[in-house]
Amino acid sequence: MSPEPGAVSVRPSVVRAFISYAHVDRAFAGQAQRVLAAVGIEAFLAHEDLEVSEDWRGRLLQELARCHLFVQLLSRDYLASTWAQHEAGYIVSRLSDGVVVAPLSLDSTRSGGFLGHIQSPGVGGNGITQVLLVEPLVPRYPRTILPRLIDAASRAGSFRHAETLIAPLVRFFSIFSPDEAQTFADASVRNGQIWSAALCASDYLPKFIRAQGSNLKPETLRALEYQIIKQEWYRPEMA
Repeated sequence: MSPEPGAVSVRPSVVRAFISYAHVDRAFAGQAQRVLAAVGIEAFLAHEDLEVSEDWRGRLLQELARCHLFVQLLSRDYLASTWAQHEAGYIVSRLSDGVVVAPLSLDSTRSGGFLGHIQSPGVGGNGITQVLLVEPLVPRYPRTILPRLIDAASRAGSFRHAETLIAPLVRFFSIFSPDEAQTFADASVRNGQIWSAALCASDYLPKFIRAQGSNLKPETLRALEYQIIKQEWYRPEMA
């Protein structure tokens, strides 16, 4: 996933995606749309989002012109689709704008032409997942995606669930904003499934504290450190 080298980084308040796919691959396109929607990214699907009476060519051009993220669902059928190739060609003209291109391969098909330098991860048996599509986008759109991932982690209902939701956040602790760091710390203190989960207590939360401890409210930091070390709820009189 990459913009053209040297492109200006885009930080829109609303991130819009255009999902380019062959009609026979519409189930995968729906997966991609749902995964993106879960982290606050609006995704346009041409076959699903266009009304029969709408000027579909004009709407396609409008969506291609305003998208920040272009998701290609590559397959042999995609390469055979005239319209899919037109969509990809249009996006090539926008690479200097900083549009992000995210090719995913459904059947080992790879990007070609002016997009051939961009890596095309393969979609496995689990389909299009957050790990495959969203996590590589975090450095590009952190303020859009990270709050959603933090919110999901804050609602973990079991130790395993907490570990699963927090594991992908670990490599992004250093780019949390102060507000995001405080929100994550507050959630970690409140939710016993987080601070008492084995991996969270021994690895993930200590790494978070090293990365963001200076940005936390002192009382929150004390509570978090106490709970992961003592493995019991923090009360001020115990500290």
